Amino acid sequence: MSDRSSEPLLVARAARIAIDGRVAFGPIDLEASGTRLAIAGDAAPLLAVLMNVPVGATARALAVEASSFDPEGVASLASGTLHVAGHDVGTRAHVARVGAAPFDPALPPEFSLRELVEWSAKLAGLGRLARPRAMEALDRVGLAKAALRAIRTLAVPEKRALLLAHAAVASPDVIIAETPVADLDGDAAGFVLTALSRVSEGRASIVSVARLVPGSPESTLAERADQLVYLSRGEIMFSAKPSEMLTGRRYGLTVRTNTDAFRTELAARGLELAGGPERFSVALREGKETADILAAAASARAAVVEMLLLM
Repeated sequence: MSDRSSEPLLVARAARIAIDGRVAFGPIDLEASGTRLAIAGDAAPLLAVLMNVPVGATARALAVEASSFDPEGVASLASGTLHVAGHDVGTRAHVARVGAAPFDPALPPEFSLRELVEWSAKLAGLGRLARPRAMEALDRVGLAKAALRAIRTLAVPEKRALLLAHAAVASPDVIIAETPVADLDGDAAGFVLTALSRVSEGRASIVSVARLVPGSPESTLAERADQLVYLSRGEIMFSAKPSEMLTGRRYGLTVRTNTDAFRTELAARGLELAGGPERFSVALREGKETADILAAAASARAAVVEMLLLM
């Protein structure tokens, strides 16, 4: 761990992210403390710049809804500030202090597990310690007995765990994992969740989740976080403790006009508008229905052009 462990895990101030030089995300303002952060929704551009990998390194759309950015390209911080555990993302000072596990990237099929993680250790400057540290990382994620297997023989959960070993081998301050349990369930999801828990011991973690379906492994992962952030089209729709979000129904709204009046009308009905400036969310408490949201919009003459169920 670095001497910056007292810093907030993630801080964004008017942060905009560009894809291939074109601004496609933000601005956002966020301060996430604690040691566990989960990010849902349109997280791909933010995860890409944090992990220093291209957006669309895999052919999978990560957002619950259609994304507004080009799914391929190099992500960079276009303006504002962004820090991970006190390390500046704009200057890429964070790169040496985070361990990245992107979603299902292409891996050399004939490499053994040990070879891949050992190369990761060598690239991190571990020299003669590369092999023992690689074996230690593989053991931590439950793959030590498979160390000499070729990567092409691995099942999906084993590949996900291998990427976590790669992320952890240089003892980073922060593990960043992109949708590590997406499309998994049962024992397969449990294997990856255990691997993630073990590589996160003694360090912070930032994970993304593709969908927040109640009772799913991704929902379980989000519940373990200190803070859950939901992003939509480059805006924060809500940010709070998972226990405050993963109960009841929450709807995402796009509001074009009369936002302040809409907020007031919702409050009069016992509902709270979160997020902005155009993408918002409303949690429906027991006894409340979408009709209450629409009635508030009508009273405020607010242009609600989209409403969808988030969770």
